[in-house]
Amino acid sequence: MVSLSTTGCATNSFRLNTAYADKAKADQVKVALAAAEKRVQEARRMPDWPAICDTLWHSGVQVKDGINVATWKGDVALGGANKQIIKCAAWYRKTQAAREPKP
Repeated sequence: MVSLSTTGCATNSFRLNTAYADKAKADQVKVALAAAEKRVQEARRMPDWPAICDTLWHSGVQVKDGINVATWKGDVALGGANKQIIKCAAWYRKTQAAREPKP
């Protein structure tokens, strides 16, 4: 009778230890998943907008400028602004594509 009750306790102790070990593993998995999710969110976060993309363009046309000079200054400013827009848009698309989840 004594051996039977001792065996029963050992089995319960073994099951209890196994349950604690399983719980510890499950807690580790939760921590690992949370850490992985944090890394994913950080990887998706867009970097700071390049300072060059905030540059404003002005033609610098003055009242005393002739029509040819005023037109030339306007074209230069518009061309520079368009190049900046194209460059910044390409940067944004490339950066976003690297971070957004793929379908």
